[in-house]
Amino acid sequence: MSAALAVLDAVSAALLLAMLAVAVVNLATAPRLERAGEPHDLPLVSVLVPARDEAANLRANLPSLLASDYPRMEVIVLDDRSGDGTASVATDLARLHPDRLRVVAGEPLPRGWLGKNWACEQLSREACGDVLLFCDADVAAGPRAVEHTVALMQRMRADAATAMPRHRFGSIAEAAVVPLIAQLPVAAMLPLAWVPRTAAPSLSMGNGQWLAFTREAYDRIGGHAAVRGEVLEDVHLGRAVKRAGLRLVAATATDDLSVRMYGGWGDVRRGFGKNVYALLGGRPATFAAGVVTFALAAVYPWLAALRGAPLALAALGMLVALRITAAVLFGHDRWTVVLHPLGALLALRVAAASFRTRGRVEWRGRTMAVGAD
Repeated sequence: MSAALAVLDAVSAALLLAMLAVAVVNLATAPRLERAGEPHDLPLVSVLVPARDEAANLRANLPSLLASDYPRMEVIVLDDRSGDGTASVATDLARLHPDRLRVVAGEPLPRGWLGKNWACEQLSREACGDVLLFCDADVAAGPRAVEHTVALMQRMRADAATAMPRHRFGSIAEAAVVPLIAQLPVAAMLPLAWVPRTAAPSLSMGNGQWLAFTREAYDRIGGHAAVRGEVLEDVHLGRAVKRAGLRLVAATATDDLSVRMYGGWGDVRRGFGKNVYALLGGRPATFAAGVVTFALAAVYPWLAALRGAPLALAALGMLVALRITAAVLFGHDRWTVVLHPLGALLALRVAAASFRTRGRVEWRGRTMAVGAD
């Protein structure tokens, strides 16, 4: 028994050492949107916002987007057949900004499409820009966010760019779980500076909260039509950019962008419930491997440290260092680190629910499904 525990201690410590190394590299080298500088020319940018039952988010976030310093920009909001006054909020703002904002009504969802993907496809058809920038309604953009995105693409000679906002939390469950699922894997497993420097699709990412393409690149990879049934459409679009031989850049955006993804534990459970099974490969075997890896890195060190074994204590120290490094990288408050044990347990609960439903959940009045056995 002691020999088996020693092996688990060693595996956990080795895994965390590798993850901590990647996170430290990211902290030192990851591209940062706010440091992109100024663009050398000003292409027309179409900022495209899919909105289904997003009245509150549009009311809070759309004015700041419309106040962007970038001079050549159109904003298009697609009301995806909402029932909460989304169209009314967007239309009222369009009256105040007729030269910058348009509102379009979404068409019925075709068979084989997921709702957000269909909304983004319709938005791309409405867009006139040389750059298509997809932005979620829950994202608050600073005045230079669009300018910095264009500058980053030009400086890195990139055909596509994505950015990770700083997360805002309104509940303990959000602060405990969201950093652990949404951003820690990026911090600890994906060297962001390498994304534009390698052609490997495995070293790519896409974050649909803020995801930009040149029009040429978007059309070349087939746009959202190519990922019409994918719940992780942004991830697949990032890989498609690499597979097409195009260049992708991924950056943090702790100053220029912020987001509150979910409004409490219920939203966290349902929202990640539709994603986690797909994030872990969408198959029972890959899901099991992902959960075991997570348990060894995020749960086991806390339990093993109770035995006082030196290697187990070292693993726990590396886990704490990893969480602190990721919190600094993504601009999270220190209390998200303190909440790690609770977050790890809740994340396992979300994973179990996601496996039980295979990602099939009710979301915004529609049934979403992902994966197959």
